[in-house]
Amino acid sequence: MNERRLWPWTLLFVFVLTLVRFVNAAWLPPIQDEAYYFYWSRFLDWGYFDHPPLVAWIASLINIWPSSMLAARFGTLVLSLLALPLLISFFRLSGLDSRRSRAIALVLTTANLGGILLGYITTPDIPLIFCWIAALHEASHALVRDPRRWLSAGFFTGLGIMGKYTMVLIGPVFLIALLYHPKKLRQIWPYLGGLVAVLTLLPHIFWLADNDWITLRFQFGRGLKSEYGVAMQMASDLPGAVKAPADGIESRLAQYFKLPEDEIAKPRPKPSGFKRWTQGVGDYIGGQVAIWGFLLIPIGHAFWQRRGKHKQQTASWSHPALRALAWAGALVPLLLFGLISPVQHVETNWPAMYVIGAALCLAHSLRFDPRLLVYAAGANLFLSLLVTGYTYQPFLNKSPHKDRLLKETHGYRDLAASLSRLDHPLFLDTYQNVSQIAFYEPHLLVQQWPGIARTSELLRRPEMNPLPWLLLQTQGSFYLLSDNFIPPHIPGATLSEVSEILDCFQDGIIITRFDADRSYVRPCEKRIHRWTLSQYKIESLQVPSFPAQ
Repeated sequence: MNERRLWPWTLLFVFVLTLVRFVNAAWLPPIQDEAYYFYWSRFLDWGYFDHPPLVAWIASLINIWPSSMLAARFGTLVLSLLALPLLISFFRLSGLDSRRSRAIALVLTTANLGGILLGYITTPDIPLIFCWIAALHEASHALVRDPRRWLSAGFFTGLGIMGKYTMVLIGPVFLIALLYHPKKLRQIWPYLGGLVAVLTLLPHIFWLADNDWITLRFQFGRGLKSEYGVAMQMASDLPGAVKAPADGIESRLAQYFKLPEDEIAKPRPKPSGFKRWTQGVGDYIGGQVAIWGFLLIPIGHAFWQRRGKHKQQTASWSHPALRALAWAGALVPLLLFGLISPVQHVETNWPAMYVIGAALCLAHSLRFDPRLLVYAAGANLFLSLLVTGYTYQPFLNKSPHKDRLLKETHGYRDLAASLSRLDHPLFLDTYQNVSQIAFYEPHLLVQQWPGIARTSELLRRPEMNPLPWLLLQTQGSFYLLSDNFIPPHIPGATLSEVSEILDCFQDGIIITRFDADRSYVRPCEKRIHRWTLSQYKIESLQVPSFPAQ
């Protein structure tokens, strides 16, 4: 295709990509962790229990338009759009001189499944990916043009770390590139860039020091040891919930909702030894390959065309240091998390920034069929729209209660509307449930009850715990929504009423109360969620005693 004719097609691709991202952002219900980050944005700070602060800041528009999915994701959409000119400039400087080659690299970078999803779903990966692109762009200019650009590379590095800690992997990437241009190591600018990164990060470092380094301790335990429990000062003085005894009132009332045909989930034994190693590595490799989606077809075709007589000339790198920068940007994240994968489950998104360097290396090394690439990109975009539509109209699903996507997104709007009509304070078991209800009913006072699920920012931050035990006792009663079939035992309170809330596949939310005079009939065969709504009566008002003066 003629170079001049290619430019309008590239603009059309950018327009379609942006349109699809906006449609998905406006219509896809928030996934559970997204709702958690949206809740953080009500309490803007320099750090949080689970992650550094930038994800909350880019979602802060939700404070102006509560419950708006587009407002909550608007920061993500803006960052994904701003990344496009940075990518094109980075590709041009690396040696992709033709519009054709730059367009191919742009499609490979943005139209893979990870690039599409991370263009509208708000997670800590969003500021990380944007800052990774910006840092690579500035470092490429610093390596071959103006060494002072290490200062801006350092700024985006520090900013990226405030998005997600894995941004620190850009350090080894920079070092490898500098080794291919050793004269740059004798200049002061790379080191000043490191200083700028530290200075940019200082507000978060001071916050960590004031908060017992909570985020670092949580991320270390989660990433390397799969430990989610972290010792910390709890902001809530509510009595911790405990497992209900087998003969207690909680178990007896819950059994009312159990039918003989109900399946009993049997825990699967975890693999060990060599089997665990191979499964971990296999899952990791499969996840990183699957990121590309339908783009695997044109990539495979390009590799095939490279064989033997089909081998064709490709673009040349403008400088060895830039080739090293791109290859290191792809391999450093892949290799690091690959080394961890045999002993620790690695989420697919953890090394996702490798795609930027990998796409550039593929565009340099292979000759792609433009039509095949466009068809594959279109298929990925259509698949993202199909996923969004599926959350509203699930189809061909025999076991919707096992569908993770539906469990993450479906039914929470109607559930929140039902819970907003309760006449006593409402508590929930998990930070996910609290965050989803708070998103759809922002004026409803909700709080996580300690001792049921893992600790979270909702149990650490005082502003998220407005109901102390003494004040709650004056209410006399409270509700607790939980995912567990059997409600927990709450010291100092007695269970008085239990209801089952089903998110039915076709009929929406149905609430069934315990009724000793009637036998239980399940209102729907297929359900997505099942929640237990329990009402507790506080046994007595316990007035705190004060020592004599």
